Amino acid sequence: MRQTIKKLFFSLLVFISIGFILAPILNIFFTLTVKELIKTIHDQEVWHAIFTSFLGASLATMLGCVLGVPLAYILSHYEFKGKHILEAITNLPVVIPHVAVGIALLSFFNERTFLGKFFAYFHITFVDTIYGIVIAMAFVSISFVVSSALIGFKGIDKHLEMVSRSLGASAFYTFWHITFPLALPAIFRGAILAFARGLSEVGALLILAYYPKTAPIIMYERFTEYGLNAAKPIAALVIFFSLLIFFILLYFSKYHAKR
Repeated sequence: MRQTIKKLFFSLLVFISIGFILAPILNIFFTLTVKELIKTIHDQEVWHAIFTSFLGASLATMLGCVLGVPLAYILSHYEFKGKHILEAITNLPVVIPHVAVGIALLSFFNERTFLGKFFAYFHITFVDTIYGIVIAMAFVSISFVVSSALIGFKGIDKHLEMVSRSLGASAFYTFWHITFPLALPAIFRGAILAFARGLSEVGALLILAYYPKTAPIIMYERFTEYGLNAAKPIAALVIFFSLLIFFILLYFSKYHAKR
């Protein structure tokens, strides 16, 4: 009897948890009005915002991997003073409110600062440009890359690397042919999470790069100006493409892990 009650209890918890995630998503699609959906599909501004979001999130994820993976490798393979502090710093973007992130980035990268002037020399500015979108998305998502890559590198059997080095392979060769391929599934998972986090960013972009508009910003704008029914079709399109890309990336991640 106790086992039956326990199973029912946990089944109920699973049902509620899954329902909590799926119900609002499905509700978006089931409550769409055809008129608003057709209007949104023919709205070029919406498609441009969606494209900007996916482009920015893709570039931000690449930047996060370029910066985060080497850092994760160093943290996983070397012992040094202040290592734990460094690990804690990599998680700061997760806990800082994102409007505060936008203010910090605007203060750091505006054209009156040293960095702002340096990048302006190469005709790169961060206020209301795609560069600002990428920087903001990369900042809020890099923690996912570092954390996941760190788990991947720490999970590798160090004896494999030692055998490679003992057989005469260089540290560079060992990294690219043994360490990196074994950690790649974890890095890939981190990249998927970073992409999703960048795609959903709003707070930092409202401060640093309101233009060109991303999908979350145009959703917020349509909601405040025209109400829920105007924002819902955009949300449905963004959710659809986000889920499509998520499942494609997840499939390739599992496929690579099996290999």
